[in-house]
Amino acid sequence: MAEDILQKHQPLVQELKQHLGEKGFNTAFDSKTAELSKGEQFLIKMELNRLRQPCNRVLDLRGLSNGEIQSYEYNKQHHFLDAEAIAAFELGVKRFGDYTLAVYEMVMQQVQQRRQQRQQKVQVEHDEHEGGRLIRFASYESRQQERMNYAIKIRVLVNETHIEGKTSDISIGGAKLKLPRHSLLERGQTIRVRFTGLEEDFELGLKDGVQYQVVAIEPSVDSEFYYARLKRGEGQETPGFDAFLARFIDGNKRRYKVNLDNTLDAVLTKGYEQYYLPRINSLFAFVCEQQGKLQPRLLLTTENNLDSHTYFCDEERQSVIARLLNAARLNSVLAQPLTQSGQVKHTLLYSFTHSHQNKIYFYSATELELASHPHLRALFFAFGSRKPSWRVHKLQLLPVQADDAHIPLSLPDSAGDAIAKLNKPPSARVYSYLRGLTYLCLLTPLHSPALTQRLRRYELDRAAVNQLKVFGHRRSHTPELEVVALEYANLRAHRRYLYATEVTVTTTQNLEVGAKSLDFSVLGMQIELAEGNGIKKGDVLTLALPQLQQITKKFHLAQLPYEVMAISKSGTVLNLKAYQKGRQPHAGVLFFAQLIDNNKDKLQQCEEEPKVPGLSKALRNIVIKNLCQTPLYFCKQDNQLALGAIGLGRYSNSIHRIWRHFGELGRHPDLSALFKGQSLQLLTDTLREGHRQDQAKAFDLFIHVRPKEDKIADAISCRCVALEQDYQALAPFINDALDGGLLFAYRLFLSKTGRPDTKYLLSELKYISHYALHKAKELEDALWQVEGVSDALAIDELIPRLVHVDIGAYQGMVERRTKWLQRIG
Repeated sequence: MAEDILQKHQPLVQELKQHLGEKGFNTAFDSKTAELSKGEQFLIKMELNRLRQPCNRVLDLRGLSNGEIQSYEYNKQHHFLDAEAIAAFELGVKRFGDYTLAVYEMVMQQVQQRRQQRQQKVQVEHDEHEGGRLIRFASYESRQQERMNYAIKIRVLVNETHIEGKTSDISIGGAKLKLPRHSLLERGQTIRVRFTGLEEDFELGLKDGVQYQVVAIEPSVDSEFYYARLKRGEGQETPGFDAFLARFIDGNKRRYKVNLDNTLDAVLTKGYEQYYLPRINSLFAFVCEQQGKLQPRLLLTTENNLDSHTYFCDEERQSVIARLLNAARLNSVLAQPLTQSGQVKHTLLYSFTHSHQNKIYFYSATELELASHPHLRALFFAFGSRKPSWRVHKLQLLPVQADDAHIPLSLPDSAGDAIAKLNKPPSARVYSYLRGLTYLCLLTPLHSPALTQRLRRYELDRAAVNQLKVFGHRRSHTPELEVVALEYANLRAHRRYLYATEVTVTTTQNLEVGAKSLDFSVLGMQIELAEGNGIKKGDVLTLALPQLQQITKKFHLAQLPYEVMAISKSGTVLNLKAYQKGRQPHAGVLFFAQLIDNNKDKLQQCEEEPKVPGLSKALRNIVIKNLCQTPLYFCKQDNQLALGAIGLGRYSNSIHRIWRHFGELGRHPDLSALFKGQSLQLLTDTLREGHRQDQAKAFDLFIHVRPKEDKIADAISCRCVALEQDYQALAPFINDALDGGLLFAYRLFLSKTGRPDTKYLLSELKYISHYALHKAKELEDALWQVEGVSDALAIDELIPRLVHVDIGAYQGMVERRTKWLQRIG
């Protein structure tokens, strides 16, 4: 009964608590309880008397608070509180005159409220995470100074007004303030801040405060407060205060912890970048302007683009990219008018080769060039598509600059000498290779059985084939092209180990040849023959390993198929790669994986030092800063695979614009509409059945957009097919999109990921672990959730070549699509 009465009048009790200890308390009590019965007045007064009683309970927040706990003494009694609880305690003592039960309950109530807010925030973040993550590539910034989480009383001076608040974090060059809602500051506003809490213990000599500029306003979970981010204002020299802050932060950062928000975001983003980069199928050519002429100078290779790199090599294993990407061709691509792709100019590049007297001759043409030779278009397609060497690549050209090569860590130099060293820009030698860098050219393979088959419908007039010489490339001397391999732990997942053992080789002519191994990895071997035997690059040899067979009964080490990837000039040293036929596991791959795993401490690694230290990282940074394709990440969610994240770089494409139009390109976008049902099952099954060392599996994704719908779930329909599937089964879906809707198409390159590349993230992870070990663990756990990554490339121009459509309806849709993209911006 009494509890019910107190609960009923709880607002009145809370109001009267504010007057406890004041001289006019009895008057206030009588006035505010005049309409209550004597019994109710008695119960309320008893409750207030209880709250006024001195308290001997120790406040111990260890295990209850996420803040930094410190020992706090009051009247020779030691409590264990964080900074916010200390502030609440001192406020309560000041209000009630001593440490009373009211102070105890006030502090504990605040702790409970903070716990509830954290739980609500975690739930919100969990719910948002269910929608996916938006990974903004190269969005991390390097801080100039460390920020320390530190709550101290401050007074803001603005326009003759004083605002009382406290800091949330502080650095030499800025601060984050927690201020009452009624005193909302404005972005860009210049203010002065007095550190009244510090002035109680230190002589700062800054009675007029320190000048700051408001750079951002952030809401808080608690609607009574908000956060203002500040940076130091210009024109005010305070060397004494700066030196004091530097000493103060350095001496207390372990006690109060440095602010890790920026570094946490950076590590997560870099982790996703690490998954993506080695799995890109595009070949990267870096184009420099020298003596007024554009020419490729550098080529960046990855795990997945090695096939394209090998294709564009002649019989001497020399790249012909410089011939194919000649100045005239590059200038013709650049001359195209701006489209929805913005600064990214693109076209299709068709090519095939012709062998004569053991020499390889390349023929190629872009869509632009075939348009200028309309009489040869059908002949080029008819002849080229019938060649085994027929290839189709999408050529994208975008502006870049040498300064993009430098991306410092998210940590300031003051975090340590090792950090300062890693933050240094590339060496002068590296920059010498980037001199004149103007464009980045991407070549992405698009050939497929469906596309080749449709092009073979052109009738071939063999009598006119000689006319195709206009598309041939002369075997003239071209400037040297520096080929640089992407350096990543993911690439080094299959290290090579020095090892000599007997090998029996059976050639394509069924000749048995003796050889010895020089090194091996999980996926390949390097062997040396006694003499050359006419073996060519591309041959599939079968190997037997008699000496290694003696140490295993589990694997049959004979008739192992290996493809010749490279041959030395002497013809005796062969680089081999395991040749995978069908779904049957390769016995050699399984054997060497187990052999390496069981003998890592005994085997000698074959280390390869980069020719130019730092050049690979510089090129990697340029690619990351100028991303123009769309990474899609498949992650474990409740023991299921789902699309968990989408990447966004400097150059967005139509997928980003579609999702942005429907308001779904925030920090946690809803990605569920992109892959559903059979399409999702097709991709996730591929990941489950695949292996880390497998080449990317290609799919085509078609998206039907209904612009008049408000929600993305209602506006989007998608179909995904493997390249070898029958595209005509998509005809109803395609025709429905052409009839009033919008149709987009993308080529997906899906790869299974391996372990996170924490070596690249080591410095930042170590820094995080030093101050918040659990945060570092959470980051690694989040990265381990990634199971696969797909690179999405727009191929809208291929729709009528992949599927039979009504040309009139297709052209009408293209016009609607163009207008819609222009309207949404």
